This record gives sequence, C-alpha cells and structure tokens, in this order.
Amino acid sequence: MFTDIKGYTHMMEVNEVEAHLSREKMVKSINEQVVAHNGRVVKFEGDGSLCIFNSSINAVRAAIAIQSHMNKDPKVPLRIGIHTGDIVIEDNSVYGDSVNVASRVESFSIPGGVLISGKVNDDIKNQPDIFRKSLGRFEFKNIKEPVELFIISNPGLVVPQKNRFEGKGIAVADKSFFSKKNIRVIAAIGLVVTVSLLGYFKFLQTGRSVLMKTVAVIPFQNNNSDSTGEFFSDGITEDILTQISRIGDLNVISNSTMKLFKKSNKSFQQIGNELNAGSILTGNIRRVNSNIRIFVQLDDVSTGKNLWAETYDADYSKIFEIQSQIAQQIATVLQAKLSPAEKERIKKRPTDNLSAYENYLKGRELYTHYKKEDNEKAIDLFKKAIQLDHKYALAWAGLGDAYSQKYGRFGFDKSWIDSSKAAANNAISLDTTSSEAFKALANAYNYALDYDKGFELVQNSVRLNPNNAPAVGNLGTGYFLKGNLPEALKWEKKATTISPKNYIPFQLIGWIYRLYGDFSSAESWLKKSLELKPFKDSYRELAFTYIQASRKDDAMKLVPFIIASDTTSYIAYEEAGLVCVYAGDTQNAKKYFQRSIDLNPSLLTDAFTFAPIGLADILLKEGKKIDAEILLSRSLSLCLDEIQKGKQDDEFRMNVAAIRTIQGKKEDALSWMQKAIDVKWQEYGLAEISPWFKNINGDARFLQMINSVKAEVNQMRIKSEQE
Repeated sequence: MFTDIKGYTHMMEVNEVEAHLSREKMVKSINEQVVAHNGRVVKFEGDGSLCIFNSSINAVRAAIAIQSHMNKDPKVPLRIGIHTGDIVIEDNSVYGDSVNVASRVESFSIPGGVLISGKVNDDIKNQPDIFRKSLGRFEFKNIKEPVELFIISNPGLVVPQKNRFEGKGIAVADKSFFSKKNIRVIAAIGLVVTVSLLGYFKFLQTGRSVLMKTVAVIPFQNNNSDSTGEFFSDGITEDILTQISRIGDLNVISNSTMKLFKKSNKSFQQIGNELNAGSILTGNIRRVNSNIRIFVQLDDVSTGKNLWAETYDADYSKIFEIQSQIAQQIATVLQAKLSPAEKERIKKRPTDNLSAYENYLKGRELYTHYKKEDNEKAIDLFKKAIQLDHKYALAWAGLGDAYSQKYGRFGFDKSWIDSSKAAANNAISLDTTSSEAFKALANAYNYALDYDKGFELVQNSVRLNPNNAPAVGNLGTGYFLKGNLPEALKWEKKATTISPKNYIPFQLIGWIYRLYGDFSSAESWLKKSLELKPFKDSYRELAFTYIQASRKDDAMKLVPFIIASDTTSYIAYEEAGLVCVYAGDTQNAKKYFQRSIDLNPSLLTDAFTFAPIGLADILLKEGKKIDAEILLSRSLSLCLDEIQKGKQDDEFRMNVAAIRTIQGKKEDALSWMQKAIDVKWQEYGLAEISPWFKNINGDARFLQMINSVKAEVNQMRIKSEQE
C-alpha cells in the first residue's frame, strides 16, 4: 500500500504548522490501522508511506479505515494505491515489476480515495462489504500488459468520475485483457505492496523477509488414544520446529506462540494470516510400540495450495533422522539457503538414549508452565535424563534454565544461580553448537545482573539459532540495556515476527520510539502490547508517552490500570506515583508512593525502589525535612552500595543524581548525572520535566548534558529510519 499527501509541498509553503499536523494525523492513523489489519509499516518518508500486508483484503480494509479518518475534519488530502504481486528483497531493498505497477496505480489515486489494481480486485471481489467501481484499463510505462484500475466506492470515500482523473499511464480501449497468462500470475508470497511516489524504500527489517519463508508449525495431532501420547506429539512438534528454526533463511514462529493454536478451530489460512506467516506446517503422529508414523504437510497460506506432504514410517530409534529430513525438505521446498554448518547442526543426534529423550521432553513441557511446583518436577525429569545419558547437552541446558528460574521467578536463594551456571557450562562443554545451552547460561548471568557476560552469551545463542525466540528477544533487550537503540529495535522487531503473541517485544519497541520522540509510533506499538497482555510496564510506558506528548489527562487515565494490574505489588503503586509526579498530581503521587513503601517487604535493602525518593521530595516541600532526609539517606546508601559492587545500571546513578539534587547538592548531582550518561542513560525527555531536577534544570551544564544525550538519540533515530 502506497500513500502520499497531495500538494504537501504547497501546504508547507502556505502554513507549515497545519502541514505538520496533517502529516501527524496521517502517520498516527496509518500506524494504528496497519497494525490492526495484520500489516507492517515499512517506512514513512516525507508525506509518503510504504506498507505491506499478508492479504489484499487486509490491505483494502486498512485503507478504507485510514481514508475514513482522513476525510473527517480537519481533512487530509491523502492518496492511496494498492497492488499485489511478487517482490524481490535483496540487500534490504525492495524491487520488481509489482513495485513499478503499484507506483503507477498510486499516481492515479485521488485525495480521499482508495485505488486498487485488477489483481487486488480479484482478491476482494467476494467481500460483500467492499464496493468497487471499474475506472478502465491503462498502459503503464515498462509494464507489458494493461492494468485495470478500480476505485473503492464505500460510503465516506471519494469516487472520481470515469475519465476525469490522471496519472502515470495512458487509458486504453475497453476490452478484456485477462489472458490465461495473467490469471496464472498469482502473488506467490501473498504480499500486498503499497508504493509511494518517493520510489524504492529500504526495507525495514534485516534478513530476507519474503512472506513464504515465515513458517508456522501448528501442534501436530496425537493419533494415539492414550494421554501419554499427547506430551510426545507436542514434544516432537517442538523438536521439528526447533530443527526448522536453525535455518537462518527462514523466520519460524515460536513454539510458545504456536501452542496457543493447539486444537484450534481456525483454518490454517486464518492462523497464517493472524501470524503474518506465509507457510503452515501441519501433521499428525502415531506411535505403536517401537514403530512411529509421522505425517506432515506444508501449505501456502495465501492460495491454500499444498506445497509438500510426506508420511514417515520408521522405527522409533529413527526419530531424530526424521526430524532432520523434514527440516531439510522444507528448506528445499521454500528455496531457503542452508549453510553447511546449519545442515550439520540439523543432522546432529542430541542423544542415543530414547528414554532420556522422553524424560527431557516431559521436563521441557513442565518447565514452560512457569509454575513453581512444575519447575521442581522439571528439574527431577532433567536429572533423570542426565542419569540415563550424562552427555545429553540439552538436558543439562534444561536443568540450567530450571535452576535459574528458582531464583529469578520463584524467589529461592541466589545460590541457585551458581547451580544454573554449572549446569549450563556443562551443556556447552558437551555441545558447543547448542543455542539452548548458551541461552541458559546467558539467563543465569542476566539474573546475576552481569549483563555484559549475558549479552555475549545470548549473541552466541542467536548465532547458532537465529529463530530461538527467547534468545532473540533477550538479544534485543541486551542492546537496549547497552543503549544501542537501532540494534535493539531491529532485534525486537525480529522477535515480533517469530513471537507475535508475546507482548514484551511490542512494549520495548514502543519504549524505543518514545525515546526517539516518535510518540505516534510509540502509542501504536504499546497499545498492541496491551492488546496481547495488559501489563503495568506497558501502561507505564504509554502513560510516559502521553506525558511527553503533552497529553497529561490521557496519562492520568492509565493510573488505575497500572494499579489494577497487581494491587498487591509495591511496584505498581510506585510506577503509578511516578506518572502522577510527571503529570503534576502531587496529592495522588504522595498517596501512591506511601502505599508502595508500606507494601515493599524489602524496603531496607531494595536499591531499585524509587518510591522513597519521590515521597521525600514531596515531604521536603511540605516542610517535613527530617522525615524526608531519613528516606533520602537510606536510598542514597543503597544505590551507592550497588554502584560500588560494580553494577552498571544507569538507574542507580540517576537516582543518586536525583537525591543529591533534592538535597541541594548541585555539583554532586551534576557529577552523578554525567556518570549516568557514561553508562548509557537516555531518558532525557522525562528528566526535562521531572520536579526532582528542578534545582538544576536551569543550569547550563544540565542543559548541555540533556542536549548531548538528545543529539545522540536523534542520530540513532536517523540510523533506524535508514535501515
């Protein structure tokens, strides 16, 4: 889908403010509707945009919704053109005949209207709520066959009279041009391309993002009548998915996402469209004694065409060979590049002991329940697997994951991190090509707050399996913690591709866009995160976005949602209080900070909490100096202790800067602010409006530091836009 604002240059000359407002309205609407209709905004540039969708129907519905909004006062003279067909993505550029056709279709469009090609019309003609009107056929330069153009004529859209519009083409005599050749040229990858007049845009994501190479593996059907067959079929499905995911030329939807579609009544095409997947793998498994039968089928989501099917009848001992064959066959069918190293990893047998394998499958399933009692059972099963095969690297990696969860998720003693490291290191020593092993060790170091070591390990994990969903998300988070926003954005967007039902990547992307000052994009991504899971961090980030966008009333409306996310959590009240601080509601900020302090069981040792700082600032302004100083001194001591331990978290340094500012220690405050910047602090937008820094925000050095950070982040924003 291509869009542009007609006469935008002239609008800028006449009234620059109104022109900017028109563009902001366009950007916001496109961001919202494209995401809502399972599409992706490839890029905005000037007054134009390029978007892609997984179906013509979704593209047209999004365009109708966008124009309906643009045609309301204050109106924006937006033009939209849509075409569907093959594209080529190479070196992050998009090109092909479809791009050329789409560009010319858009050139004929009119403000307030949605123009589509004949091929798009073929895809949507059975939709009873979408009305079209033919405008005739046109010859386009360098395009062999004439193209019939249609205008969407739904109520609220602008429809031109036939022969009363113009574009980059010549009208031809009205005769049928649908030859057999044209009919056969169906969009093999189901991508709808919206082309702007600005020409070729660089594609937003790295990698070879042809839709057909995004694969979803629906949990295989268990054809055994006994319940034990269920864990087995699920485990085999996950292992097949894992083998496919080792192929770097493919995007493979994560197993955690695909579990949501187990026994779903949705068709594979509905599931594919929901996940932006071009290919769907389905199958069933039956096991009788030592024999196993696995049927697999690969289908094209856009056409419903079967691409490949195979039935494997073999002895159970051949299970790993079958998994390897399936992965390699899918690579062949989808024409995916398979490196020698990837092929070697796919062929590798994880264990020769099938009983150990089954214990591992059971343990892995229980581990992913993320419940304390199931985690303990998983540990026992991993240990059994190791007893049966002490060289079973995956079992050691699973044990390392489960040990780290004891501390990180369930609050056991920190010594379990040492146990986790030992198990994961053993896994790596047994198999240096195991992505799972490196991910397990990375988790342990991250829980120990050694982010540099964790980052190095998770890089290895993703290198070994570029579709290891937890590792990809963690890699994006690692870049975020290091202050490398463009790389963080790239990897988190990759995470949304392979884990489209995981709210966390959407949240982090929204956070990054807020730091970039792109509040419209931030709002869209954060709302998507909240659709997937209402979570306090996402509400907080959306509230911060509204505050920075001068929408304080909207921010305050989110405070009850932050608290309701967990009324027993001191963190929820603490974050609600901070939103109130930025919004200027001191009374509620005080109430929420006090409630957070009352609920915090580790108040005397918690260096991360900032509620005491916020409450102290308010108490000091009320003249309660002694109470305020007690809170500030304790928080200062805790933060300094963490810094002396070598912790690189910028929050500790910025909290010290806030405390010293509130205490009136201006020079010390400025010094600590610089130390925070040195470890990649980037929240300049909130610091500018924070009352905690009121005593120094007029100082030239404060402004210089803020501007320095702002300039650095802006350079990152420009880099992201260029990628």
